[in-house]
Amino acid sequence: MRIFRNSTAEYLLLISTAYGQLPYHALTFLSLPYENVKDAFQKLCRAGYLETVKAPGHKSFFITDAGYAAYYEAMRKSTRPQYWDEIPDRPEFTRNIQKAVRLSRINEAQMFFFFLGLAPYRTSLEVKREMEQKAARSSDNLKYSRFAGVTWRGQQASLVYHFGNGNQRLNTNGERNAAALFSDYRHPCGKFILTETEKGLADILEYSLWVLNKSSRELRHMQLNYHITYEDNAILLPLTRDAGDFIRAFRHPHWPQTIQRLAEDARPNEGIFLSMLDGTWMDVLVYLSEAHMTDMPVTFAVWDIQLPILRELTRRGLLPDGWQAVSYQAGDFCRGIPPF
Repeated sequence: MRIFRNSTAEYLLLISTAYGQLPYHALTFLSLPYENVKDAFQKLCRAGYLETVKAPGHKSFFITDAGYAAYYEAMRKSTRPQYWDEIPDRPEFTRNIQKAVRLSRINEAQMFFFFLGLAPYRTSLEVKREMEQKAARSSDNLKYSRFAGVTWRGQQASLVYHFGNGNQRLNTNGERNAAALFSDYRHPCGKFILTETEKGLADILEYSLWVLNKSSRELRHMQLNYHITYEDNAILLPLTRDAGDFIRAFRHPHWPQTIQRLAEDARPNEGIFLSMLDGTWMDVLVYLSEAHMTDMPVTFAVWDIQLPILRELTRRGLLPDGWQAVSYQAGDFCRGIPPF
């Protein structure tokens, strides 16, 4: 198969080399017609340049030796000799299903933050390798952590988790140690929870609401999936191109002041008002846990990417009908348009 310059096939080989093994879902990040991407992907697979790993609920792909050779040759033809040394090596891959799920999610989270969000990012694999080089046992605290990587806004570090299509169980001590590790030399450490769809985020919120309504005595001997708490009020995001706009806005130096002003502009004269513009949902969970006690109208201040989550919560009967929402587009903020 011939790889033409600036073709969709060349672009797919470039992405596969730059980010390594990826879930098929990551193809939705590309600003290309999906039919063209799908057609080029299938041709590369038939040519043996890309290979897929499939299992129930999982499909990932990686570049093969033949694909990397074709990519390398295409780069040599399109760049000057002094840049040939900058062509990245072939990335690691695995056919093992459990490892493929983990590796592909780590790489997709990096692609989401670095490619879509234009944010500084280090994968958990890079962090662990760096720690192992500094001291023989320095990575023990991260051994049981399932975080996918780390991003920064100024001096504040945020651990990033990729849950795929739904919720998952985390090792409490491992995650606590991972957060403590970064908070030791940064400002307070936050969290991003990513899922492929808004439905996955609704699953987390529904489970968190169930936990919130239980007493500590009832939960004492239970092994729990991830749930939002007052202490760990993580930012929830779907893995979409529009959510990349949220990351770019989040990194803006005037982010805190801007979301506060937008929330005030959206606040109604009466009724209950809740803002999720900072990406967190704990206030909404508290409202849902007490919704049966009040008939007051409720208004949400949200980004467009959060509206499907509210609709899904309503469909499940967790959120009463009749709510109102003032929605904003993070993309307008990113493009420097005066916010609303």
